[in-house]
Amino acid sequence: MARSTRLFVTRRWRIPKVMLALMVLEFPLTVAALALFGIADPNLYRTKLWQNGADQGFNSSPIMILYAFANYKPIAVPLVWSSFMTTWNVIISVLSMFILLVKSVMWVMHIFIPLVSLVIHGTLIALYAIAIRNQSAPDLLDPEHPAKGLPWYLSKGCSYATEANKGYCMQARASFGVTCVMLALWCIYFLLSLYSLIPTTAERTSREADIELRKLGAYTPDEPEMSREAQRDVNRQLFLNLPKTPTTPWGRSADNPMTPRTVAFTQLNGGSNGNASGRADLGARAGPRGGLPFREQWNGA
Repeated sequence: MARSTRLFVTRRWRIPKVMLALMVLEFPLTVAALALFGIADPNLYRTKLWQNGADQGFNSSPIMILYAFANYKPIAVPLVWSSFMTTWNVIISVLSMFILLVKSVMWVMHIFIPLVSLVIHGTLIALYAIAIRNQSAPDLLDPEHPAKGLPWYLSKGCSYATEANKGYCMQARASFGVTCVMLALWCIYFLLSLYSLIPTTAERTSREADIELRKLGAYTPDEPEMSREAQRDVNRQLFLNLPKTPTTPWGRSADNPMTPRTVAFTQLNGGSNGNASGRADLGARAGPRGGLPFREQWNGA
């Protein structure tokens, strides 16, 4: 059997139970991300933690932004303390919940194939990687107090937070942790989808058999691989090879088209309803040679 050169990807999941377990695990993580990011929006504790770190000498101070605006000097807010970071987190959390609902419906309807999963979770990996980058970006605004690594509440813990900011510090750490776990979950989804896309030996064999059947014209595929003229020639050959109508006992179906029912009654009647040319042959081969004893006995009675 010749192998097909066309790219073939399967539509079935190799380990569907693992896929279902991941979707069950995804729901509480998505709800947690949506809650944490929604609480932090738009600026519940971002500026407070920024100022807390500046008081400890860990990073720049938000007052520098006010001085720059007052003196009409261009200045860029560090990404880790910017509103873009908070807004981005809210957007991806809402998008994650929407995708989870759509995935659940598609899974129940058996249309959530590995190829679609690969595209969706590849996109989510990119989005959450950007979110992690935003939350862990350095703060180099103040040359005297540069923060080249993680922000202080991630690298040093909440022991340096004031009493009023300890709760906010815990929330910021939890947000970063949930983001990392979600990224790991998307990576598992992506690897599982990629693994399921590779067809097994049985699926390859079945695919090659289907291609051969299409070429033989055994059935009409949705996307025929042969041209219309070639398919017409194949159908014409199949029509010409169909079995012909069986002939009558005397081999003259064109002159005397008789059905099996007509032949049976002709034989019972001794060949009286046949044509002239076939009457003698029927009487010699198929019809009764004498009378019907059973009928004569009861007619006489």
